[in-house]
Amino acid sequence: MAAFLKCARPVGPRLNLLGAVRSFGQINCSSYPAPSLQEIREEYFALRKRIAVLSTRQKMPADVFVNNELNLADIKVYGFDYDFTLARYNKNVQQIIYDSCIECLVREKQYPEEIRKLKPDWDFGLRGLHLDITNGFLMKIDCFRYIQEVTVHCGRQLVPPDKVKEIYGGCHVAHKDMSNFYGNSRSVRPHFRHLNDLFSLSEVALVTNLIEYFRNDKYCDPSCIVSDIGDAIHKAHSSGVFHSKVIANIDRFLTSDNSVRQLLERLQAAGKEMVIITNSSFPFIDTGMRYFIGDDWQKFFRVVIVDARKPQFHTQGWKPFREWDVVAGSPLWEKVETLKPCHVYQEGNMQGLLKLTGWKESEMLYFGDDMYGDLADPSLHAGIRTGCIVPELEHEVKVSNSDNFVRHVKLLAGLQPLMERMQMHHSDNEVAQVCLREWEAERDQIREELKFMFNPQFGSLFRTHQNHTYFFNRLGRFSDLYTSDLSNLLHYTTDHVFYPRRAALPHEAQHRLPPDVFGPF
Repeated sequence: MAAFLKCARPVGPRLNLLGAVRSFGQINCSSYPAPSLQEIREEYFALRKRIAVLSTRQKMPADVFVNNELNLADIKVYGFDYDFTLARYNKNVQQIIYDSCIECLVREKQYPEEIRKLKPDWDFGLRGLHLDITNGFLMKIDCFRYIQEVTVHCGRQLVPPDKVKEIYGGCHVAHKDMSNFYGNSRSVRPHFRHLNDLFSLSEVALVTNLIEYFRNDKYCDPSCIVSDIGDAIHKAHSSGVFHSKVIANIDRFLTSDNSVRQLLERLQAAGKEMVIITNSSFPFIDTGMRYFIGDDWQKFFRVVIVDARKPQFHTQGWKPFREWDVVAGSPLWEKVETLKPCHVYQEGNMQGLLKLTGWKESEMLYFGDDMYGDLADPSLHAGIRTGCIVPELEHEVKVSNSDNFVRHVKLLAGLQPLMERMQMHHSDNEVAQVCLREWEAERDQIREELKFMFNPQFGSLFRTHQNHTYFFNRLGRFSDLYTSDLSNLLHYTTDHVFYPRRAALPHEAQHRLPPDVFGPF
């Protein structure tokens, strides 16, 4: 089928539209007859007429998505984090953290009583944002460390793009000011922090409400608010307040069905060994596992490791294991020289785990929700295969499957090559320049409407207007697989091979199979 950008040959007044929509690369047609201004404009009108009938192959929200090829037949050991991986929390758990932090700020930091009345809007923000801990701004940054201007918020108010450029000297964030390997600031004077895990949704809500509350108070320092919120969140976890409230009302916070147990039974029947590595305490995970798996949950796991101190668990090879006495509720003092099946251990390190079990790094697949705490070190340093749990995928995939989204993306994909050709061949034509400005305005409108479909303030978790987000850049680097829920693995056999999609590089021609091979694209 003739491609839209084959301007190497003389073309008629109406070129092939479908090829136009499928072409994304830059072109060089300097040695061939240039298309006329009228021909390019006619293709635009044809694009507008045809875009409604173009179809696409949909993805399913329960799919497992692939960054790096992985053959499950090679996997002998499955590892799991507990929070947000084996345990599936609902939004009530975010409310616990939010309320605990507000209480701490009022009681211990002398914040005004009025902040108790501030209600969190869980649909306002999303994880994966960056927090400017000096100014208290929330924003989305792309994989090239550029701020997406239309996402910078001070409280609930959008910061004007010209103000963003003034504050940051442009939109690029210097490497020294960005999050380090673990998501915290690397610079001497802290600036940005990446809010990457699911617990950070509470922090987004707290920052949004408190910065908005104090926004017009000239005596208020946003960096102090951000610091106080961080201290309060740390205390909510370390003091046991969060754990005790969840244990007391387990059915209010955890989703319970039989799917996770079914997955564990299938893996066990296939001869796979399993391990839990969690930073949570044994009483906490024991209560949860009994609730959504059953009282016999420990029989599925070769080893259970609690209070693991991730990410240090993956890098500090000197920390010893302590066996946990589940009856006495305390660690034993004897030196651990073997890891007994179905026993519980505290602390330890990944090197020791592999040595004492005889497991190989390349035969292990570990699932978690925190890219820095769970996945980064195992993936980069140990060669352990990794999977990330991203519940937001359900919403994102449903939006991207919608007819409205597909039409917008197809129109954007067809419009940009027309803009390239217009400026390439008619840069000195005044009419062409007017047309080009109109198309640029239309492109900007399409981009904003696409952003609004996911989240009115911040858009998609995975994309800025054109590039991957910083979040997706880390996701692609630290995880071989990603999916919305651990139980989605039930849709695949234990010897399934996950193949990544081969995408054309910017300098490569796109080669596609005819539509009748797999149906319309």
